[in-house]
Amino acid sequence: MKKFISEIPTNLFEIFLVELNGYGAEIISKDENITIFAIYSEDKDAENIKETILSIFEDLGSGKIIVEEDIQEEDWSEKWKENFKPIYIKPFLIIPEWEIAEPKENQIPIKLKIAMAFGTGLHPTTQLMLSFLPKYIKPEYTVMDIGTGTGILAIASAKLGAKKIDAIDIEKEAIEECKINAWENQVNINCYQGSIEDIKEKYDIVLANLQIEIFEKYFDNIAKLFNKYLIISGIFNNKEAEKIKDFVKKNNLKIIEEKKAEDLSNKEDFWYAFAIRNS
Repeated sequence: MKKFISEIPTNLFEIFLVELNGYGAEIISKDENITIFAIYSEDKDAENIKETILSIFEDLGSGKIIVEEDIQEEDWSEKWKENFKPIYIKPFLIIPEWEIAEPKENQIPIKLKIAMAFGTGLHPTTQLMLSFLPKYIKPEYTVMDIGTGTGILAIASAKLGAKKIDAIDIEKEAIEECKINAWENQVNINCYQGSIEDIKEKYDIVLANLQIEIFEKYFDNIAKLFNKYLIISGIFNNKEAEKIKDFVKKNNLKIIEEKKAEDLSNKEDFWYAFAIRNS
């Protein structure tokens, strides 16, 4: 088993993960400037993984492998699951498919097959997004989930009674997981592969848990897609939050609620989420 420890500017880390196409990474440390992380690989795949990492660094114009080491072999297909236990984010109980958990009264269970896609419920941005939904999702509403990943936000919306839910992602693996998880939870979600530019209709609610680089490029497009509320996250630190506020003002929108949560690897940094409506 090989372990590649790398560093990259924090503002490029999420883009790196997307380019890595869902291959898992362990964050070792993270601040506003630099993220240090580890990627594990079976020996037989190590050279290909290393070449992929270096190729992405080259495309991004930054990043480097700082340590490459051999580690003791373990059953990683099972080992990584130890980090995923049922999580309660009121009113939702997020349950990995291999766990058995009985929801308590008033808890809404969401069963998730967790493999390659983003959106396990562990990340602060996912939790912030979920915490907004009970207040803003109404049974008669239509919902678009942009960058759906596992489909967790779309599924939560369906369980709150939204009448029509579309979920889009650029990654084929994410769409496959979204469909499986929708079936597992017995909800009707239209999961399809595409980009923001492929969305042709408006929705009562638009959900977007995305990197700041995507908001920088597409916020104006996203701002035209909702009728009632836009709920967003994926925004790291105050600098990015201020950028979002500028985008909101430019599009004549209004932030009606703001939440933040500590970063898991650095308690001095925060992730932000916003509920937005038309002015």
